[in-house]
Amino acid sequence: MRFWWLVDSRRLGVERRAVEELAELEDWFSLERWCFHEGRFCAVGTITAHGFQYPIRLLYPDQFPEVPAWVEPQDDVKWSDHQYGKGGSLCLELRPDNWNASATGADMLRSAFNLLEKENPLGTGGERAPSAHQVGELQTYDWGAHPVLISAACRDRIVAGTARDPKAISWMASDDVWPMLIHDADDREGLRRPPGTDVQSWRFELPVHVSRNAAPATKVDRAGLIEAASLEAEAGAALAGTDPAVVVFAGGSEVEAYSLSTDKAPSWRRIHVLPHESEIRSGRSDAARDKRVAIVGTGSVGSKVAEILVRSGIGRFTLVDGDVLLPANLERHALDWRDVGFRKAYGLKRRLLHIASGAEVAVVDANLNWQRSAKIHEQQVSAIAECDLIVDATGDVATSLFLGAVAHANDKPFVSAEVFEGGIGALVATALPDRDPPFAYGRAAFLAWCEAQGEKPPEPGPRPYEALAEDGTPIVADDAAVTMTASHAARVVLDILDGRPAPLEAAWLLFGYAKAWVFTNGHGHTIKLSVGPRSDTPAEDNPEAREFALGLLKEGKNESPTAA
Repeated sequence: MRFWWLVDSRRLGVERRAVEELAELEDWFSLERWCFHEGRFCAVGTITAHGFQYPIRLLYPDQFPEVPAWVEPQDDVKWSDHQYGKGGSLCLELRPDNWNASATGADMLRSAFNLLEKENPLGTGGERAPSAHQVGELQTYDWGAHPVLISAACRDRIVAGTARDPKAISWMASDDVWPMLIHDADDREGLRRPPGTDVQSWRFELPVHVSRNAAPATKVDRAGLIEAASLEAEAGAALAGTDPAVVVFAGGSEVEAYSLSTDKAPSWRRIHVLPHESEIRSGRSDAARDKRVAIVGTGSVGSKVAEILVRSGIGRFTLVDGDVLLPANLERHALDWRDVGFRKAYGLKRRLLHIASGAEVAVVDANLNWQRSAKIHEQQVSAIAECDLIVDATGDVATSLFLGAVAHANDKPFVSAEVFEGGIGALVATALPDRDPPFAYGRAAFLAWCEAQGEKPPEPGPRPYEALAEDGTPIVADDAAVTMTASHAARVVLDILDGRPAPLEAAWLLFGYAKAWVFTNGHGHTIKLSVGPRSDTPAEDNPEAREFALGLLKEGKNESPTAA
C-alpha cells in the first residue's frame, strides 16, 4: 500500500497550509483537528451554510493526488441527492472523471460548501444542484438488469411487418443480469448469426409474438397482456398457457417487449437497439506465476493478452472494465456468444477460469473515466496499484496517461498496447521502475520522434477502427492486427515477469502490419524506439509535514468507522 503523505511530504505541507488558511480566512469553515480515519489522512471540521452546521470529514486516499480527496458527513446522514448513499461521500464539482492533480483538499471543501449553500438541506431547502452524470444507460444498466438486444435491421423489419420467424435467445442469469437477443430469419442467414439452444451453456430459445398495437400503458397480468396484444387466435392460444415467451409491441413510438415465464407476471423489458456495426471490426517460474497482473481494458486486445498470459502460466489477474459485450464485438474479441449482454470483464473471468480453473481473477466492473464516488474510485485504483504489473489495453490516451502516472507513483512496471487505426501497425510501450522515464515523458518523446520523421501519429478514418490508405481506400483493424498486438504485448509482459525485460533501447516498440505511415517495409517492419533513461528530480522534502502526520499516527488518532 502507498502512503502518499509519507512519500510526498512536500504535497502534505501544501495540503495542510491550504486547509488551515481556508479555516482562517473563511467564516463558513472551521477546522477541528487533523487525524487518521480508517487509516486515511483526514481533516475533521464543520461547514456552516445558512446558519446550519454540517460536521464533515475531508479524506485523503492512499493514491492521492492521482485520485481525488472526498468530503463526507461525520455521521450516517443523507444531505443531498448528490451523495453516494447515506453517510457516503458528496458528489462534487471535482470528481474522478474530471480530477486535476493540482487541485487541493481546500478546493473540495469549497465545492462542498457551494453544494450545501445551494441546496440548504437542513433548512427550508433551496435550488437543486444540476447533475453532471454522463455514463450511458446500457453500460450502467440503470434502467434494469434485463436488457433485450435487437439489431437495427431486425427492429426495422418488425416495425415494417416484414420480419420472418422472429425468435429470442435467452441466457440464464449471471451477475444478476438476464440478457435476451431478439432476431429473425434474416439475422440467422448471416455468417455471424445468433446461436441456437445450448442446454450445456444454459442458453434457450423462446418464441416471439409481434403485436401491431402499442404497449399497454399500465401493469397487466398474462391475460391482460394477451388482450392488449390482439394477436391472432393461434398465437393467443399459445400464450394462454404457461410456457415462456416474448411479446413485442410495434405499434407505438418505440418497440417494446414483455417476457412471460411460467410463474411470474409479464415483465416489461426495455429494448436496446444495436447500431449497424457489423463488419467494421472484424511454462513459467514460480515467482512469475505468483505475480498479479492488472489488465485495464478487457476489449479485443486486453482479452487476448489475458488469455495468452493464463495459457502461459500466469494465474493471478485483476480485470478492469465496465463495458458490455455486444454482437459486433465478436469479430475481434476472445469471448463468444455465451457472454453477449454481460460485462466483458466478467465474461473474460469465466473464460480464464475455463482455461485454468485454479486461476485467481478479481474484477473491477467500471471504467476509470466514469463519474462515481471518489471513495469507490480510490478503492478501484488501489486495486490496480497493488498488482505487480499494470497493462493498459484501453486504447485511450487520457486513460493511458493516468495509468502510467499510477504505475510511476507506485513503482510498478507498466505496459501499454495500442493498435493503430486501420490495423497498419501497433505500439507497445514499456515503463519500468528505476530504468525508464514515466509513461507521460515517453509519450512526449514518441510524439517528438514522429515530428522528426515528418509524420503525424496515425489518425482514424470516418468510422471506428478504420483508417484510409494513401489512395483513400478504407482499411480496417481486423482480428489479425489485434491478435498480433496482443501477442507482442503479452511477450513483453512475460519477459518482464520472468526478469528478462527488453533493453532500454527497445522500451518502446513499433510493429508494422502494412506498408503505410513509417512502416516502409510493410508487414514485419519493427522499430525500436528509445525514449531515454529515467532521470528523476528529487521531490522537495518537508520533514515537518511528514513528522506531523507520523505524530498523529503514533498518537493513535485513527478514528473508528463510527467516530464523529
